[in-house]
Amino acid sequence: MTKLGIIGLGHMGGYHANASQLIPNVELIGVADPNEQNWKKIKSENIIKTTNYKDLLDKVDAFIIAVPTDMHYTVAKDCLLNNKHILVEKPITKNIEQAKELFDIAQAKNLAIQIGHVERFNGAVQELNKIIHQPYLIECHRIGPFTQRVQKDSVILDLMIHDIDLVLNIVNSNVKSVSVVGNKLKTDLCDIATVILSFENGVLAKITSSRVSETKQRSMVIHQNGSYIKLDFATQDISIYRNSSNSVKVGNNQLNYKQEETIERLFIYKDNPLKLEIEHFINSVQNQTNLRDSQKDLVALSLTLKIDQLLKENLNDCCYSGHWEFTSSCLQKSSC
Repeated sequence: MTKLGIIGLGHMGGYHANASQLIPNVELIGVADPNEQNWKKIKSENIIKTTNYKDLLDKVDAFIIAVPTDMHYTVAKDCLLNNKHILVEKPITKNIEQAKELFDIAQAKNLAIQIGHVERFNGAVQELNKIIHQPYLIECHRIGPFTQRVQKDSVILDLMIHDIDLVLNIVNSNVKSVSVVGNKLKTDLCDIATVILSFENGVLAKITSSRVSETKQRSMVIHQNGSYIKLDFATQDISIYRNSSNSVKVGNNQLNYKQEETIERLFIYKDNPLKLEIEHFINSVQNQTNLRDSQKDLVALSLTLKIDQLLKENLNDCCYSGHWEFTSSCLQKSSC
């Protein structure tokens, strides 16, 4: 039985609290949040509620950290130094050197450290590896209406980081160059952005993220020889389009276009991705396997922070666009 604590009961922390109580061999011992109003999300009287997470340090084996991003490094480091396994909401830090330090501490102490890339555990994403072969273009859209809770992080750190992480895992090649365009509309940070990634193996990826749109959409489209794959993150559905053909019929007063294709809809075992994410973390703790993946996690974070940094430094009242090339070691550094 793993004794678990949750630090931060805001938007994501409340979800973590609910999901963690659905997992066998896990006991939610306590939660910590300075806002006592958030304690109302915990119905059980047997779960400790405190304003200071340090009250839980000698009572739990592992923590889920869902505090504001600016606090991740300090809280995560304190937990690791007290020999606690940690699952930290994304992004783990806003500084690549701090992220490396946390992974180094976890390595030295043989502790699990996992970043909350919840889309990795989406049922549809789990199926992608079985059907993707030699993609040449990936398109991602992650858009939604504005909410007040996103004031302190840009849309890059809030939303786009999910798709950057997934695209890097799918393509499995070094980034060659990046083009980025973004704008601020509701906050002082970037609220909408489109990034085009060019990889050394020739794959292109276009990622659009917005938190100021009137509709919510979470989708990915993968173009590859012989098929067009459409993934809906919200419904966890995958459709595969094959054998497409086009024809044009010209009449006296009209021009008609016709497209035909075969559509295959995959059966996906659908579960709560957040629950699966926590289960993966708990299994790592209990079995002492897959404790951390610093290479994959740090590369995704490095690219995300670089994009965010470029937009932050250049964004003003007008839309900003930029382009830069990567060296082979660029993503391993805090800047390039």
